[in-house]
Amino acid sequence: MIRRWFRNLARLCVKIAAFPFSSRPWVSGLAVVLLLLVTSVDYERHLAFSDLPLEAYPVLELEGYRRLLVLAPHSDDETLGAGGLIQAALRQGMDVHVVIVTAGDGYRRAAIAESQRLLPTARDFIALGELRYGESLLALSRLGLHREQIDFLGYPDGGLASLWWEHWESNRPYRSPYTRQEHSPYPFNSGVPYSGEMLLKQLLGIIRRERPDLIVMPHPNDENSDHYTLSAFLILAVDMEHLEDPTYSPQLLSYLVHYGLYPQPLGFRPGAGLLPPRRLRQIGRWLQFPLSTTELATKREAIEGYVSQQRVLRPYLLSFVRRNEMFMKVDGAAEVGIVDSEITSSDPDAIVSLPSRPDPTTDRLVRKASGGADITGLRVFRVHDRLWIVVETRTRVSRAYSYHLLVRSFTPQSTRRWSAHWERTSQDNALACGNTLWYSLDSDALGDPDWLAVTAETRKGVIVLDRTAWYLIRLKDFISEDIVPAH
Repeated sequence: MIRRWFRNLARLCVKIAAFPFSSRPWVSGLAVVLLLLVTSVDYERHLAFSDLPLEAYPVLELEGYRRLLVLAPHSDDETLGAGGLIQAALRQGMDVHVVIVTAGDGYRRAAIAESQRLLPTARDFIALGELRYGESLLALSRLGLHREQIDFLGYPDGGLASLWWEHWESNRPYRSPYTRQEHSPYPFNSGVPYSGEMLLKQLLGIIRRERPDLIVMPHPNDENSDHYTLSAFLILAVDMEHLEDPTYSPQLLSYLVHYGLYPQPLGFRPGAGLLPPRRLRQIGRWLQFPLSTTELATKREAIEGYVSQQRVLRPYLLSFVRRNEMFMKVDGAAEVGIVDSEITSSDPDAIVSLPSRPDPTTDRLVRKASGGADITGLRVFRVHDRLWIVVETRTRVSRAYSYHLLVRSFTPQSTRRWSAHWERTSQDNALACGNTLWYSLDSDALGDPDWLAVTAETRKGVIVLDRTAWYLIRLKDFISEDIVPAH
């Protein structure tokens, strides 16, 4: 019905816009703007629906798993994404643990509603974090969890991307623009600095303590920065633990919360299926997890425990009360090594290549219209002792946009960051070729890392048009002495 309404409105706008511009130019101009808006919303709704029925997705089986760890960037994400899975895991006797990483203390609409002030104070935002802590305890108790099965880390809402990129070191912590704090002001995890190194350290500690064999986390392509950054932290932590203990290889699954107009249809529809957006469906391996009638009812009760969020987001939150949950399998770090066969110096084209890490395409109207800004994937090449990151776009690279590569390198003890960009006036360390951009990594700036985390962005001025998920690459040492000289 809503879709039909949009189509009728679009037809009306076309008729109005067809009137002679000389007689009513402002009317025609307004009609064109409305037409673009209606077209955009209709296209976004189309993308939020899946192109496959629920029956096409395999069922997630819990048999064989013993310990489940669920990570949530904010209070309520764990229930929206995995409330049914948590119940089923507990019923099957699995050990279940939930980690809520931020205090959820930066959501301005909720702070306004709770404080009854149009301009909430820092104290109001802290009060919101305290309130959401209590709501989480209530909601998770309804799912069957006890306080000792939950970790609240109290990091700043909206700040995880800054912890990952700008504020890694604990001696220069991130300052929340909401609470005005640089350390956790809450009784849980009190005094911990807002830094990337501290968050990674705590995630590693939780993994080593809980030893989960099934980890559920935010989707790497989720559009909320706390969500996609937490997935990068978690994948790195798991791979660091795998380096210490090669037998440790848990299954990683992700849930989606923020992605355009997902989920569709909006609202409380417990009989409907929850399906992945069509563009994300095409780049991942998705599993459905059916919910029983009891699990469905309990999940709704848990969601309604988040009263502060219900006041401002109720239809959206209840859109996750569906007869199933959806999870996408997540790959861990990809490994770049040396060529298995012998490399000779007379073979300048000897290359080690990783499979392309795909990125969804035409998943926004602006990207559909701007193929040169629409990233289709990242590829990593090692050519002898040189590492290249290749950004692939849907059509030819264009000087109308700027292209940015962000790289953070890691060893178990340290980290560095490096970036490069290509645009009309600056083309440092990059070479454009058709629909690809080749970035030569600066090995001196990166040091001698064990891992690289890579993402790419396209921009028009300061507006980000497209951004890939963080791609974690595990590096094996270069073995230059194994390169055989030509005879």
